Amino acid sequence: MKIAFVNSGKSYLPEIKAYIDYLNKRGYSAMEVYSDQKEVIEKFDIVWKFMGLDMKRDNKNQFYIHEYCSLSVGKFSKQKDLLKKYLNLKPAGRIFLNEELYQQMNFKDNLPFLKRDMGISQSFYTTQDKKDYDFIYFGDTSNSRKLNFLLNNFKTQNKDQNIILIGTISNELYRNFKNTDNIIFTGKLSHEDVPAVASKAVYGINYVPDIFPFNIQTSTKLLEYCALGLKIITTNYNWVNQFEESRGARFLKVEEDLKNFTRDRIEKFDFHTPNVEDLKWENIFENIGLINYLNTSLKNN
Repeated sequence: MKIAFVNSGKSYLPEIKAYIDYLNKRGYSAMEVYSDQKEVIEKFDIVWKFMGLDMKRDNKNQFYIHEYCSLSVGKFSKQKDLLKKYLNLKPAGRIFLNEELYQQMNFKDNLPFLKRDMGISQSFYTTQDKKDYDFIYFGDTSNSRKLNFLLNNFKTQNKDQNIILIGTISNELYRNFKNTDNIIFTGKLSHEDVPAVASKAVYGINYVPDIFPFNIQTSTKLLEYCALGLKIITTNYNWVNQFEESRGARFLKVEEDLKNFTRDRIEKFDFHTPNVEDLKWENIFENIGLINYLNTSLKNN
């Protein structure tokens, strides 16, 4: 069976490579395809979409898997999610990031589904003694993340320490901070290249606004910071508190305005980064029974 994992190019989706590696070792033929490659997508048996809308299909013989790895953000976010729920064509099965997202979408049909939390790629299980950066932030850098608070802190307050940011930066952020010597932009890196850079930092910053839906969603970058063995500084919100407690971790919590983000407080804090070996992607897929789920979904259609 040939599977197309469809990437719109708008989101950080490390799970695509993880899915492909796992399934190709188990008899499937999976590859990543971009959403504008419509003629290519039509040649696959299974189309795996990260939702999104799915309102038109040219090849009626294909099976579809709908994956919900986040909720909509910005203006009319709830209305956007309702559109996804009621206007999308029915898939063979669905996958949800976690229980909270599953509950929020609240589908009433009996289609097969899985709850699949985020995993960590093997390449992130690396450490490096030589540190070139004090802090790192990678992942989503869109305006909804309010990173201007974070970067302004390094520009005006925390001038004697540096921060490196990995990812595509908005024109506004780049324009405002490009000439700040202690703020380093790498631009977008391939997922495979991130660990070599990220492991050179001491602290990983998980700057997440305490607003819905960010505060209920798994933080991919925080999991990856843990695998890298970084000391973690984070804003205070529901998901991160649950994760910290469940793992016996100790993360330094800072306010969103970063008024309590001081060097003295950081240096005195007793950090504890938890072991996350169990969150390797292969373990995640084995534990949720991915192959059995996929086979069941196809048989029911």
